Amino acid sequence: MGSKLSLMSNCTKLSFTTYLLNKIIYKTFFLWYFSSITMIIMLDENSTRNSIIHLLKKSGGLTIEELSNSINITPMGIRQHLLSLEKKGVVTYIAKKHGIGRPGFFYMLTDSADALFPKSYDKFAIEILKDIKANDGSEKLDTIFRRRKDKQLNFIKDALAGMETLDNALNGLKNLLESEGHFVELTRSNGNYHLKQYNCPVNKIAAEFRDICKYELQLYRELFGERVTREQNIAEGSPACFYKIPAH
Repeated sequence: MGSKLSLMSNCTKLSFTTYLLNKIIYKTFFLWYFSSITMIIMLDENSTRNSIIHLLKKSGGLTIEELSNSINITPMGIRQHLLSLEKKGVVTYIAKKHGIGRPGFFYMLTDSADALFPKSYDKFAIEILKDIKANDGSEKLDTIFRRRKDKQLNFIKDALAGMETLDNALNGLKNLLESEGHFVELTRSNGNYHLKQYNCPVNKIAAEFRDICKYELQLYRELFGERVTREQNIAEGSPACFYKIPAH
Protein backbone atom coordinates (compact mmCIF):
# COMPACT_ATOMS: atom_id res chain seq x y z
CA MET A 1 0.00 0.00 0.00
CA GLY A 2 2.81 2.37 0.94
CA SER A 3 4.62 1.74 -2.35
CA LYS A 4 1.42 2.48 -4.30
CA LEU A 5 0.97 5.78 -2.47
CA SER A 6 4.61 6.64 -3.13
CA LEU A 7 4.15 5.84 -6.83
CA MET A 8 1.00 7.98 -7.02
CA SER A 9 2.80 10.81 -5.25
CA ASN A 10 5.72 10.62 -7.70
CA CYS A 11 3.34 10.60 -10.69
CA THR A 12 1.50 13.62 -9.30
CA LYS A 13 4.78 15.47 -8.80
CA LEU A 14 5.92 14.61 -12.32
CA SER A 15 2.60 15.71 -13.86
CA PHE A 16 2.73 19.00 -11.98
CA THR A 17 6.38 19.53 -12.93
CA THR A 18 5.60 18.84 -16.60
CA TYR A 19 2.68 21.28 -16.48
CA LEU A 20 4.81 23.93 -14.79
CA LEU A 21 7.67 23.54 -17.26
CA ASN A 22 5.34 23.75 -20.26
CA LYS A 23 3.95 27.00 -18.86
CA ILE A 24 7.43 28.40 -18.25
CA ILE A 25 8.82 27.30 -21.62
CA TYR A 26 5.99 28.85 -23.67
CA LYS A 27 5.90 31.97 -21.47
CA THR A 28 9.64 32.35 -22.02
CA PHE A 29 9.16 32.45 -25.77
CA PHE A 30 6.17 34.78 -25.91
CA LEU A 31 7.69 37.26 -23.49
CA TRP A 32 11.00 37.22 -25.35
CA TYR A 33 9.48 37.40 -28.81
CA PHE A 34 6.89 40.11 -28.23
CA SER A 35 9.03 42.14 -25.86
CA SER A 36 11.97 42.13 -28.29
CA ILE A 37 9.73 43.50 -31.06
CA THR A 38 7.89 45.96 -28.85
CA MET A 39 11.02 47.17 -27.06
CA ILE A 40 12.55 48.09 -30.43
CA ILE A 41 9.40 50.01 -31.39
CA MET A 42 8.88 51.63 -28.02
CA LEU A 43 12.19 52.31 -26.38
CA ASP A 44 14.19 53.31 -29.42
CA GLU A 45 11.49 55.52 -30.90
CA ASN A 46 10.76 58.21 -28.35
CA SER A 47 12.26 58.97 -24.94
CA THR A 48 9.12 60.82 -23.79
CA ARG A 49 6.95 57.78 -24.37
CA ASN A 50 9.55 55.70 -22.61
CA SER A 51 9.26 58.05 -19.61
CA ILE A 52 5.45 57.79 -19.70
CA ILE A 53 5.63 53.99 -19.69
CA HIS A 54 7.93 53.97 -16.66
CA LEU A 55 5.82 56.52 -14.77
CA LEU A 56 2.66 54.52 -15.39
CA LYS A 57 4.42 51.32 -14.35
CA LYS A 58 5.61 52.84 -11.06
CA SER A 59 2.36 54.61 -10.20
CA GLY A 60 -0.26 52.16 -11.40
CA GLY A 61 -1.95 54.95 -13.36
CA LEU A 62 -1.94 58.73 -13.78
CA THR A 63 -4.00 61.53 -15.31
CA ILE A 64 -2.80 63.67 -18.22
CA GLU A 65 -2.22 66.55 -15.82
CA GLU A 66 -0.11 64.40 -13.50
CA LEU A 67 1.98 63.12 -16.39
CA SER A 68 2.37 66.67 -17.72
CA ASN A 69 3.69 67.90 -14.38
CA SER A 70 6.08 64.98 -14.04
CA ILE A 71 7.58 65.20 -17.52
CA ASN A 72 7.29 68.98 -17.97
CA ILE A 73 5.57 69.00 -21.35
CA THR A 74 2.13 70.33 -22.21
CA PRO A 75 -1.04 68.30 -21.62
CA MET A 76 -1.62 68.38 -25.39
CA GLY A 77 1.78 66.81 -25.95
CA ILE A 78 1.07 64.13 -23.33
CA ARG A 79 -2.28 63.41 -24.96
CA GLN A 80 -0.62 62.81 -28.35
CA HIS A 81 1.92 60.42 -26.86
CA LEU A 82 -0.79 58.55 -24.98
CA LEU A 83 -2.81 58.20 -28.17
CA SER A 84 0.19 56.65 -29.91
CA LEU A 85 0.75 54.24 -27.02
CA GLU A 86 -2.94 53.37 -26.96
CA LYS A 87 -2.88 52.46 -30.67
CA LYS A 88 0.01 50.09 -29.96
CA GLY A 89 -1.95 48.38 -27.21
CA VAL A 90 0.37 49.53 -24.44
CA VAL A 91 -1.88 52.04 -22.68
CA THR A 92 -5.56 52.12 -21.78
CA TYR A 93 -7.73 54.45 -19.68
CA ILE A 94 -10.80 54.60 -17.51
CA ALA A 95 -13.08 57.50 -16.61
CA LYS A 96 -12.59 58.53 -13.00
CA LYS A 97 -14.65 61.16 -11.20
CA HIS A 98 -12.86 63.83 -9.18
CA GLY A 99 -15.34 65.85 -7.14
CA ILE A 100 -17.87 68.00 -8.98
CA GLY A 101 -17.94 68.11 -12.77
CA ARG A 102 -17.11 65.81 -15.59
CA PRO A 103 -14.98 62.74 -14.83
CA GLY A 104 -11.35 62.80 -15.90
CA PHE A 105 -9.40 60.06 -17.62
CA PHE A 106 -7.01 57.87 -15.68
CA TYR A 107 -4.30 56.25 -17.86
CA MET A 108 -2.59 52.96 -17.08
CA LEU A 109 -0.57 50.22 -18.77
CA THR A 110 -2.33 47.26 -20.35
CA ASP A 111 -1.53 43.65 -19.51
CA SER A 112 0.35 43.44 -22.82
CA ALA A 113 2.71 46.19 -21.67
CA ASP A 114 4.15 43.84 -19.07
CA ALA A 115 6.13 42.23 -21.90
CA LEU A 116 8.12 45.49 -22.18
CA PHE A 117 9.90 44.72 -18.94
CA PRO A 118 12.61 42.03 -18.81
CA LYS A 119 11.82 38.61 -17.38
CA SER A 120 14.04 35.65 -16.48
CA TYR A 121 11.73 32.70 -17.14
CA ASP A 122 14.41 30.91 -19.15
CA LYS A 123 16.84 31.06 -16.22
CA PHE A 124 14.13 29.80 -13.87
CA ALA A 125 13.26 26.92 -16.21
CA ILE A 126 16.93 25.92 -16.58
CA GLU A 127 17.40 25.90 -12.79
CA ILE A 128 14.34 23.65 -12.35
CA LEU A 129 15.53 21.25 -15.06
CA LYS A 130 19.01 21.07 -13.52
CA ASP A 131 17.49 20.32 -10.12
CA ILE A 132 15.34 17.55 -11.59
CA LYS A 133 18.36 16.02 -13.32
CA ALA A 134 20.48 16.23 -10.16
CA ASN A 135 17.81 14.87 -7.81
CA ASP A 136 15.83 12.46 -9.99
CA GLY A 137 18.19 11.58 -12.82
CA SER A 138 18.28 12.02 -16.59
CA GLU A 139 15.47 9.53 -17.18
CA LYS A 140 12.90 11.71 -15.48
CA LEU A 141 14.14 14.70 -17.47
CA ASP A 142 13.78 12.67 -20.65
CA THR A 143 10.22 11.76 -19.62
CA ILE A 144 9.35 15.45 -19.24
CA PHE A 145 10.71 16.32 -22.70
CA ARG A 146 8.97 13.31 -24.27
CA ARG A 147 5.64 14.21 -22.69
CA ARG A 148 6.02 17.77 -23.95
CA LYS A 149 6.63 16.38 -27.45
CA ASP A 150 3.58 14.11 -27.20
CA LYS A 151 1.42 17.03 -26.10
CA GLN A 152 2.63 19.12 -29.06
CA LEU A 153 2.07 16.20 -31.42
CA ASN A 154 -1.55 15.76 -30.37
CA PHE A 155 -2.20 19.48 -30.60
CA ILE A 156 -0.72 19.74 -34.11
CA LYS A 157 -2.53 16.62 -35.32
CA ASP A 158 -5.85 18.06 -34.17
CA ALA A 159 -5.06 21.40 -35.85
CA LEU A 160 -4.13 19.71 -39.16
CA ALA A 161 -7.02 17.23 -39.16
CA GLY A 162 -8.72 17.11 -42.56
CA MET A 163 -5.67 18.30 -44.51
CA GLU A 164 -5.17 15.35 -46.82
CA THR A 165 -2.12 16.40 -48.84
CA LEU A 166 1.41 16.97 -47.55
CA ASP A 167 1.42 20.43 -49.10
CA ASN A 168 -1.72 21.43 -47.24
CA ALA A 169 -0.45 19.94 -43.98
CA LEU A 170 2.90 21.73 -44.16
CA ASN A 171 1.28 25.04 -44.99
CA GLY A 172 -1.14 24.41 -42.14
CA LEU A 173 1.81 23.81 -39.81
CA LYS A 174 3.48 27.00 -41.04
CA ASN A 175 0.31 29.00 -40.34
CA LEU A 176 -0.01 27.39 -36.93
CA LEU A 177 3.58 28.21 -35.98
CA GLU A 178 3.20 31.78 -37.23
CA SER A 179 0.00 32.23 -35.21
CA GLU A 180 2.07 31.35 -32.12
CA GLY A 181 4.69 33.97 -32.95
CA HIS A 182 7.26 31.91 -34.84
CA PHE A 183 9.17 33.37 -37.80
CA VAL A 184 8.85 30.57 -40.38
CA GLU A 185 9.72 30.05 -44.03
CA LEU A 186 8.43 27.15 -46.15
CA THR A 187 9.77 26.49 -49.66
CA ARG A 188 10.01 23.56 -52.05
CA SER A 189 12.88 22.54 -54.32
CA ASN A 190 14.49 19.38 -55.72
CA GLY A 191 11.72 17.14 -54.45
CA ASN A 192 11.87 18.37 -50.87
CA TYR A 193 10.08 20.86 -48.68
CA HIS A 194 12.34 23.16 -46.68
CA LEU A 195 10.95 24.33 -43.35
CA LYS A 196 13.04 27.01 -41.66
CA GLN A 197 12.30 28.30 -38.17
CA TYR A 198 14.29 31.48 -37.56
CA ASN A 199 13.47 31.87 -33.88
CA CYS A 200 13.44 29.28 -31.14
CA PRO A 201 11.07 29.62 -28.17
CA VAL A 202 13.41 27.62 -25.94
CA ASN A 203 16.82 28.55 -27.38
CA LYS A 204 18.59 29.14 -24.04
CA ILE A 205 17.07 26.00 -22.55
CA ALA A 206 18.01 23.95 -25.63
CA ALA A 207 21.61 25.15 -25.32
CA GLU A 208 21.72 23.43 -21.92
CA PHE A 209 19.49 20.43 -22.72
CA ARG A 210 19.88 19.25 -26.31
CA ASP A 211 17.25 16.53 -25.88
CA ILE A 212 14.65 19.24 -26.55
CA CYS A 213 16.05 19.48 -30.09
CA LYS A 214 16.05 15.69 -30.40
CA TYR A 215 12.36 15.56 -29.60
CA GLU A 216 11.48 18.35 -32.03
CA LEU A 217 13.04 16.32 -34.85
CA GLN A 218 11.14 13.26 -33.61
CA LEU A 219 7.94 15.34 -33.56
CA TYR A 220 8.30 16.22 -37.25
CA ARG A 221 9.20 12.63 -38.15
CA GLU A 222 6.05 11.38 -36.45
CA LEU A 223 4.06 13.95 -38.40
CA PHE A 224 5.70 13.69 -41.83
CA GLY A 225 7.71 10.47 -41.95
CA GLU A 226 11.04 9.04 -40.82
CA ARG A 227 12.92 10.55 -43.78
CA VAL A 228 12.64 14.06 -42.31
CA THR A 229 16.11 15.42 -41.57
CA ARG A 230 17.38 18.48 -39.74
CA GLU A 231 20.07 20.24 -41.73
CA GLN A 232 20.71 23.14 -39.34
CA ASN A 233 20.06 23.86 -35.69
CA ILE A 234 19.87 27.22 -33.89
CA ALA A 235 21.22 25.61 -30.70
CA GLU A 236 24.39 24.75 -32.63
CA GLY A 237 24.90 28.30 -33.89
CA SER A 238 22.94 28.26 -37.16
CA PRO A 239 20.57 31.13 -38.06
CA ALA A 240 17.59 28.75 -38.28
CA CYS A 241 16.36 25.27 -37.48
CA PHE A 242 16.19 23.91 -41.02
CA TYR A 243 14.16 20.77 -41.71
CA LYS A 244 14.15 18.92 -45.02
CA ILE A 245 10.91 17.01 -45.68
CA PRO A 246 10.67 14.71 -48.74
CA ALA A 247 7.74 15.59 -51.00
CA HIS A 248 7.14 11.95 -51.92
